[in-house]
Amino acid sequence: MIQRIQSVWLALAAICGFTMAKVPLFSATLTDQTKRSFLATESLLTFALIVGIACLSVVTIFLYKKRPTQYKLAITGALLSAVVIALQVYSIEGFKKANPIQQGSYQWGGLLPIAMVIFLFMAASAIRKDEKLIKSLDRLR
Repeated sequence: MIQRIQSVWLALAAICGFTMAKVPLFSATLTDQTKRSFLATESLLTFALIVGIACLSVVTIFLYKKRPTQYKLAITGALLSAVVIALQVYSIEGFKKANPIQQGSYQWGGLLPIAMVIFLFMAASAIRKDEKLIKSLDRLR
């Protein structure tokens, strides 16, 4: 059923992924006092993974009849989100080296992959609980 709690967690993960494509991840003040932001769209690999994970989350919502597959996809999405975090840090460090930065700070968009990991693991946990419940009901028959 689509109205299960894992659908909410998967939808929140998808929203985080699609939002991350638009918001700045890092803002910096350069030595000439201009401000520059780093977006996820500046790194093709990071952007592709983010959109892919968000689409994976949306597809996973509709696989409610195939709970083992839904569980595997949620775990895969969470692991890919951890890879996105590493790529994000790597890309921002490259941005810092390429530009003469006086001061810089991470923005709230940089926290979205962490939220995606949390939401996807919570969805996987709820899917696993549903699968255990179904198996226990099958034993009673």
